[in-house]
Amino acid sequence: MVIADSPLDKDAAGSVAQSDVAYSQLVARIRLVLTVSAVLVAVLDHPGPERANVAALLVLSVYAVLCAAVYLVPRCQPRWTRGKLRHRLDVAVSAAVLAAVGPADIFPLVFLFFAIVVASLRYGLAEGVRVTIATVLLYYVAALVALPELSPARLALHAAVLLAFGRVIAQLGEMHILAARRQALLREMNQVANPRFGIDRSMTAALERVRAFFMADSCLMLLDERDSGGHALRTVRARGPAVAPADPIDPALARAMLPGPPGQVLLYTRPWCRWSALGGCALGHGGELPAWTRHDPVRLRQLAELLGATAFISAPVSFGRGKGRIYVAARTRHLGRGDALFLVRIAEQGLRAIDRIDLLDRIASDAAGLERKKIALDLHDTAIQSYIGLQLGLVALCRKAAPSNPLADDLDKLVTMAADVIAQLRDEASRACGAAPAGDAMFDAALRRQAAQALATYGVEIRIDAGASVALGDRLGAEVLQIVREGISNVCRHTDATKATVALRCSGAMLHIDIINPHGASAPPAFQPRSLSERASALGGAASVRQDGVNGTIVTVEIPL
Repeated sequence: MVIADSPLDKDAAGSVAQSDVAYSQLVARIRLVLTVSAVLVAVLDHPGPERANVAALLVLSVYAVLCAAVYLVPRCQPRWTRGKLRHRLDVAVSAAVLAAVGPADIFPLVFLFFAIVVASLRYGLAEGVRVTIATVLLYYVAALVALPELSPARLALHAAVLLAFGRVIAQLGEMHILAARRQALLREMNQVANPRFGIDRSMTAALERVRAFFMADSCLMLLDERDSGGHALRTVRARGPAVAPADPIDPALARAMLPGPPGQVLLYTRPWCRWSALGGCALGHGGELPAWTRHDPVRLRQLAELLGATAFISAPVSFGRGKGRIYVAARTRHLGRGDALFLVRIAEQGLRAIDRIDLLDRIASDAAGLERKKIALDLHDTAIQSYIGLQLGLVALCRKAAPSNPLADDLDKLVTMAADVIAQLRDEASRACGAAPAGDAMFDAALRRQAAQALATYGVEIRIDAGASVALGDRLGAEVLQIVREGISNVCRHTDATKATVALRCSGAMLHIDIINPHGASAPPAFQPRSLSERASALGGAASVRQDGVNGTIVTVEIPL
């Protein structure tokens, strides 16, 4: 495992470690034991004929009291017990320990190594090395001041040994954090697949997690589609859309992105300069040889230029729909062998869960398609035929009524409304028989069509405000369209409003749908839209109603993404 090749988000990993109450309590207990022991040694077993440093002993005593308060009352922790400040304060206190018990005692060294261990286990290699350098410098500057007769060469040798030990401890802490992050990623990959939102959104979310884990610029997946015989490429970049569809690509481009042997794990890092191989590598792992071997550097360099990356790792993937490769590409040289081998685990464990979800989703979609056809036939035989009969009766009634009849205009309006309802029912029946509309453009067009229908039928002007960041995909888009349709219907049928606004926006991992309409001078009584609440609850969200400050009612539906 090559730890130094993989950068880590130390603050994010440290925040996870800090949430472990048992671990924090153990660290607080060790700190208290060390501090109290140092105070007792300074008072009862101070080496040398001179007395202990009173100022240093006072600092140690105050620090011991604070450590006891942190350990006994963990809920009331001061600021210095949180974040990186606590182990850096331990480094500063080690100077007081040195002054109180003397440089010949072991307690200053114990304090120094304790600060290094805590920093490394919480924040990894970089913070561990920084604390190591600071502790060694502080200790030996104090030793030179306290014992000027010591040889500088001997002190330098001791400093080198302590720096080496601190570096090893820091790397062990890095390994601990990296293992925890990898386990967390595999756990999240199993939870990210949600069949309700469709394969596109689930796969995009999974690839985005992979890209963010490796701190790369892009993550790509290329698969050969067995059904169509072509190749589809899905690309996820930083701050990209929430849904990245699989786009068909040219066969020549697909062959360039699928270098052989097909079962090998690839690692490529571009050299520092073209005329030297210094700093670069082109390696393959797996296949017939279970070890890292040299791969064709020319082909991998061309692939890196195609990806627009300085370094990349790639692993084979095998799904029910086909086989292919997953790529993690970066413009920096931080990807290593450990990263490439872990990408294999991601492809075998994390992405396979989404593939199983896709298989179950297709089976459910086929069954739902047959059920929709049956519902469409029932809808035609019951509701549509009944409305056609009602329309024919209204037309016959209009013909009987004289032009001067005061109800003639109302009858004509009823005939028109009946015709619109029949057209809408037939449209619903035809869509139930066919596949779901594809693309966000179809979703936007459906929203505009609903607004136009509300204006034509009820005279209510609906303004659609959908941000550019709203990318829902087919499955979730169909659910959101039903929610918006129900909200518009509630405004048209149950209020006197002549205009309303439907606003959709994505904030983090939440979709917000606001349906806003003015209510005049008097606010309506408190209510809860039952249908919208049930639909939102089925998607894992919730619906709420509030009044704004300008005589408006806002119905908000929140759906987790």
